[in-house]
Parts: sequence; C-alpha cells; structure tokens
Amino acid sequence: MTDTYKGVEDGRDKLDRLTDLPINVIHQIQEYMAVEDATRMSVLSSKWRHVWASNPKLIISVDFCITRKQLGTLDIINRVLLQHYGPIKTFLLDISMIHPSEHSVIDLWMLHLSRNGLVELTLRCLEYLNTPYKLPSSVYGVELEHLSLSNCIFRPPCSFRGFHKLKSLTLSRVAFQLDVATSFLCVPNLKNLMFVKCIGLTHLNIYAPELLTLKVVRCDIETIKLGPFMDCRKLQCFAVISRDEVPQNGQHEAINLIKLLSSWPELRKLLLDRYFIKFLSSGNVAGLLSTRLNDLHDLAFCDYDFNDEDQVCSLLCVLRSSPNLKSLVLVLSHIKKGSGEVDVNHLEGQGCSIGEFNNLQALRICFFHGSRVELLFVRLLLASAPFLREMIIEVDKKVSESHATKISEKLMQFPRPALTQVIYHRSSL
Repeated sequence: MTDTYKGVEDGRDKLDRLTDLPINVIHQIQEYMAVEDATRMSVLSSKWRHVWASNPKLIISVDFCITRKQLGTLDIINRVLLQHYGPIKTFLLDISMIHPSEHSVIDLWMLHLSRNGLVELTLRCLEYLNTPYKLPSSVYGVELEHLSLSNCIFRPPCSFRGFHKLKSLTLSRVAFQLDVATSFLCVPNLKNLMFVKCIGLTHLNIYAPELLTLKVVRCDIETIKLGPFMDCRKLQCFAVISRDEVPQNGQHEAINLIKLLSSWPELRKLLLDRYFIKFLSSGNVAGLLSTRLNDLHDLAFCDYDFNDEDQVCSLLCVLRSSPNLKSLVLVLSHIKKGSGEVDVNHLEGQGCSIGEFNNLQALRICFFHGSRVELLFVRLLLASAPFLREMIIEVDKKVSESHATKISEKLMQFPRPALTQVIYHRSSL
C-alpha cells in the first residue's frame, strides 16, 4: 500500500509540474496544434481551461478547413474569435477552401482583429482553389509589423497613408488596383520586401528608406517603378527573377539595374536571372558595372546557360567587377535539345579571363552537365581562388550515371590546394 501511495503521489507531482507550466510555454505548445486540439487541452487541467482563449497567436491552416464542411469551418472560426479574450497579435488564415460568397464573413473577422492589437497578418489563398480575396478597408488602418498576402486584391481607400510600423511585406500573386490618390505606399520602417507574380505595379510608388532586402520574382519588371528604390541606401540584398519571356527593353533595363546598384553602397548579396545577365556584357553596361560591385560578398545566377556566349561573357564581366566576392552560386538551366556548345577556343581567344579572387570561399553549381565550358570555368575559378574552402557540384539528375562518374573524375583532376570540402552528388530537384 505504501508503494502504491508513493506511486500515486509521484504521478500527481509530475502532473502538477505540467499544469504549473508558464502560460507563455503553454501558448507555444498550442501553436503546433490545430485550433480544436488546443481547445481540447482545457479538459486536462482546470488551470488550462481558458488558456487557449488567451493565446495571442491563432493559426487556421488549409488542413483545418479541408477536414470539415464549409459552414462548420466558418462556425468554428466564429466561435474561436468570439470566445477569445486578450490581444490577437498574430493571425494566419488560409481561405482557399472558403467560398467567395462567404468572403464578407472574412471581412468581419478582419474588422474584429483590427481592434484587438493585431501586428502580424498572413492571408493565404491558393489560386487554383479560389478567386482572389479583396482586402477590406479595416486592414489598411491596422498598425501592422508583418504582412503576408497570397492571391489577394490590394485596393486601399483614399485615406490610406501607408503602414508606418511595417517591417516585412510579402506579396504573392497580389493584384494592385491603384489610382493617383492611392499609388503612394509609405513604409518608413520596412526592412524586407518581396513581390512574387504580382500585377498592376505600374503606378506603385514606394517610400522605404530603411529597406534591407528587396526581391522581385516573376513579375513584369518593365512595369515596376525602380526609381524610388534608389533612395534605399541601406539595401543589402537584391534579387530579381523575371518572367519566362525576354524583356522587350532588356538592355535598357540592365542599364537601369546598374544605376540602382550604384545607389546601394551597402549591397552585399545579389541574385540575377539569365534575362538580366544576358545584357550585362554589352560595352555600355560593362563600363558602368566595373566599379559598382567592389563590396559584393554573395552572388547568385539563376537559370544560367553556359551554352549562351553572351551569358558566359556577362558572368566573367560581373566576376571581374566583384574582387571581394566570398560566395558564388550558379543554378544552371536544363539543356535544350539541339542547343550547341559555346566555342571554348573562341572564348579564350577573346580574353575572357576571370581574374583573382583572394576572398572567394564557397562555390556551388546546381544542375551541372559537364560540358567543356562548364569544366573550363571550374578549372579557371579554382586556379583564380587560392583560398576557396568549399566546392559543391550538383550534377543534373538527367545526366547518366556513367557520364556523372566521368564528370567527377575530371573535376577531381583539377588542382585545388586550399579546398577542405568537395562534394559531388546528383541533384534531387
């Protein structure tokens, strides 16, 4: 009996240690649960009965909506919001499974949240499952610090003066519907900005003097006003990946890009796709580029093609303009049928040398095919980077096993005195 009593007491002690957890720890545990599971925790302890209702972070994912009918989903979310007390600082909602006829209900949720201390808002809406959700006017009056929108319509009211406390803004498949009165977006404390497949950017004029990171992915770059970003003197990271088609005024846009680079003295990371790379080797652009990238540390080229002579010369031009480069990443494009190789002898005859890279420490090449130009580039870079410490070569999975073996054998023959880590493997993408 004594042993049994001690066992019961020990069990109670362990339970007490759980029930006495600080409320912020319980909230963190509930963040990894579905909303319904978090509410069910209240039956485990009387002390936990109302803890879920005070959690400042509510996450309603698409999995939550899929497992129940539409009306049931709306009813549960309504109950959660009505029974919640205290501020809701973070709110994530996936509205992909909510019918467009019920978007007015979401408007009411946004109005409720705008009055409850909201600082971080994420609205997700899968394009193939639902029509775009028009952001209600109540959201534009919230002092948000983080905003992420997917498949939404951004049409602010005339009284909108910007998000003055916003620190990060991520916009994916967002359609801007702006006029002269609403085209100015003032975000004086914004640090990170990302556009992904957005439209209607022609009239957007952004003021973001504290911006550190700017990413433009699959947008119509010709319609974006890049001029205002010249005032972002603190920018450290810039990435641009255009749409699949070649820009009509590619060389003009490349010159504008160089002007932007010259206005960002703190720039350390740069990512470009092949449509911008292609125009960087022309005489005018190359001359402007020569002194713009002296302090660049990390350089990445996406969808790069070693079978395009213009791109090869552009790469060499950029490298010669980046003497302090520390990391280089090349994501190669897939080889198209019928495409020919660049004449290696011709390139060497044109004096396309690399230069000296005494600061380069890491090299990574994805979708490596083992062409003569690719192998020549690796050999020249190894000879020009005496302090290179890490080299990762990911061979394209479409390359046969026998050819991949030959590629690794050739790479192993290149001199690499300072390398401490060399990795060759098949790409998993």
